[in-house]
Amino acid sequence: MGCCGNSSDDEADGGQGKPVKFDPEFNGPIKKRGCTDIICLLLFIAYWVGMVIVAIFGFRNGDPERLIRPIDSRGRFCGRSDGVVDRPHLLFFDITRCAASALTLDPADLFTCNTPQVCVKVCPDSNDIGLFPENQIRNNSYCTDGRTVGDHAQDRIQMVRDIAYGVCPPYFLRSENILGRCVPVLADFQALLNKTITSNSTGDPLTTADGTIFDGEFVTNGIRSLARFLNVRSVAEEVWTDMVSIRWWLLGGFFMILFICFLYIFLIRFIIKPMIYLTMILILGVSIWGIYLCYKEYTDLKNNPQTSSASTLLDTFRYQEETWLGLGITLTIIAVIILLIFLFLRKRINLAVEVIKESSKAVGSIKSAVFFPLITYLMQFALFAWFVGVGIFLVTSSDATYAYENLNGMNVTTYSLDVNGTLTNYTYVQGTSCNPTDVAAVALVDFNLTNSTNCVFNKFETGTALFRMQIYHFFGWLWGLNWILAFGQCVLAGAFASYYWAFDKPKDLPYFPVFGALKRTLFYHTGSLAFGALIIAIVQFIRAVLAYLDAKLGRSENRVAKFVIKCLACFFWCLEKILKFINKNAYILIAIYGYNFCKAARKAFNLILRNIVRVVVLNKITAFILFLGKILITGAVGVISFYTFDALRVKDGLNYYLIPIIFLCIVAFITAHGFLNVFDMAIDTIFLCVLEDLERNDGSPSKPYYMTNGLKNALKVKNEPVAEQEAK
Repeated sequence: MGCCGNSSDDEADGGQGKPVKFDPEFNGPIKKRGCTDIICLLLFIAYWVGMVIVAIFGFRNGDPERLIRPIDSRGRFCGRSDGVVDRPHLLFFDITRCAASALTLDPADLFTCNTPQVCVKVCPDSNDIGLFPENQIRNNSYCTDGRTVGDHAQDRIQMVRDIAYGVCPPYFLRSENILGRCVPVLADFQALLNKTITSNSTGDPLTTADGTIFDGEFVTNGIRSLARFLNVRSVAEEVWTDMVSIRWWLLGGFFMILFICFLYIFLIRFIIKPMIYLTMILILGVSIWGIYLCYKEYTDLKNNPQTSSASTLLDTFRYQEETWLGLGITLTIIAVIILLIFLFLRKRINLAVEVIKESSKAVGSIKSAVFFPLITYLMQFALFAWFVGVGIFLVTSSDATYAYENLNGMNVTTYSLDVNGTLTNYTYVQGTSCNPTDVAAVALVDFNLTNSTNCVFNKFETGTALFRMQIYHFFGWLWGLNWILAFGQCVLAGAFASYYWAFDKPKDLPYFPVFGALKRTLFYHTGSLAFGALIIAIVQFIRAVLAYLDAKLGRSENRVAKFVIKCLACFFWCLEKILKFINKNAYILIAIYGYNFCKAARKAFNLILRNIVRVVVLNKITAFILFLGKILITGAVGVISFYTFDALRVKDGLNYYLIPIIFLCIVAFITAHGFLNVFDMAIDTIFLCVLEDLERNDGSPSKPYYMTNGLKNALKVKNEPVAEQEAK
């Protein structure tokens, strides 16, 4: 009943890895089975109830518009919040403050500038000094307290004070709207890189808040990050136009990819053996040829030493005897390993080849298995969409914080009238929190106008409780994702096991083997899959924490801590690979026998240990076949796409004809990955069934082998005729 508890039908093998005993009633995946790992199932359900609660909290308190809608210095959303509903655009008082953000690649800093920002109706369409506003500027609110610049037309002293206070912008630049932000037109300033920018109305030079006269380069640096986005947007529009115009060609390309994948899986049974041995012979031949070249170079340099006058490190190694000696020794080791494999592991290679051939036949007999991954892909996509969607709401559930920002970058002592009209002395420290609704804190300045400070929007701060919810949500995604992967593996294992344990293949194959395996997995083994997925999720979560700590220590001088984290990351990476391998084989035995997770993992591990050499050989050959398949399928699609879209480029005038080629290559690789994962699962299932068959049966009429003749020949076994057995 428990996650690791013993079920009533456990065999008394004591965990010593005894061979599987013959069962006369066994003929494939067991139909009569009970629910396994119920406690883990309940734990999984309870955790997802918590995930739903977290999601409800996020939906109620989050606001995804925070990520895209501009926010002014008071934390109001331009075009939505009260008081700025009719002002959808955001104006930066001093765009040059964005230069620091332009130097980082952090997307969070893309629209972050350390300067007062205000919501406006329209963006400025000319260059002007704040003291000399003209035309439409008089009728638009460009000041943080809601006043229009036109209100100051008759009071230049008040205008000077407001600019010094940081209440109004010191200058205006001709701008365009990009995602709700008023961004200076880049082309204007690229033409004035080394020239002073002047006001359109007065001809006076424009200055920053601290009086610095700036040129086009100054502004260009300030908006570079936004300009990058603008360029990407232009390219994206052209690429989208291309993709729409050739959409039917892309659809045809997708069907071509499916055909090539089926063709590769079909042909692999005929070309696998010569391909394996040809590869080994080629590697051996290249190694021997390389050994000869290294020996020749080594003896030449030893008999005729040369003084290198090369200027590069590579040329320096070229004239050293040790280089060719070391390379020759390496190639010799490779050649010896290949030769030993060829001489002593030939039988095991033949077994691996026959298993792959049989797996190809199994996939061909159960064609629905090829399309089953579409279900798991959709489940993964839905889970990822849930993870991202809820994550966005959780991230935007944080509270807005405000801080004092000194325009001159110093801590200042200021004087202001408080809400009661009393003159008060304040000391404001750069970056300390403040309340934007406090009248005295909105704009503070000393009477000499030497310093000024503002209470501006700082960031959305995540509290401890909200941070824990985000961690809970992240771990739930890992657990759910690994459960979906385990579900797909268990269902495919059940289907391919049905094929192997059909004595007369494919005649005795049950109807709808994939559906039958899916039903058994969902009804009886959801808890076991949740247990296996939980183990992998815990390891992946630890790896994520280590990656976070490694990023935090990126610029730290603590080399010991960095080394420890790197070692731990390597350890848990290896541990994850090992656990995934054990889990995968455990799911196969769960699909066949209906074991709980712990029992299945133990039996699978022992079975592998008893056949460790065969397992290693098969895994290496399988990895080679899968890698080669992905390369061949992707390469074939790339070549065909290149000639097709190169012709369309001339005919239809495509802007970026390489984009659809890259797109189809990516689709081909993903599709090949899905197809070959099914093939890989078939190989592992058939192989484990072969090992079980060898231990369970002996070839007698009462215990016949279920394997095909090709596998029998590779293993040097056979089924005895009935008459021969009776004679004995």
